[in-house]
Amino acid sequence: MSEFKLEISNDNNYLGLLEGDEVLVSTVEQPRSNGKDLAVFEAAGVRFVSTFTRFGNQIMLLGECIQVVREHQVKIIGKVIERSFEGKEKAAAFADSTAH
Repeated sequence: MSEFKLEISNDNNYLGLLEGDEVLVSTVEQPRSNGKDLAVFEAAGVRFVSTFTRFGNQIMLLGECIQVVREHQVKIIGKVIERSFEGKEKAAAFADSTAH
């Protein structure tokens, strides 16, 4: 498996992702630690999306709140290569339906 879809389960305003959005993840392409590439991480069996940078053997997860973890605490699953904004479309449709 070189690609898979991941549905966002929590809003992340920093990354512009809302619950229900989907991202296409490449397990072949590795994200750069430039603070711009979206990476999918796994920690304690939970997958999440974040931008990041590295300092030695530490990874700084960048977002609304910055978190520093050691490399062995998280696994980089792959790089987000495409986004679909289902959550935003649902939110807009809901706002339109309640405005009338």
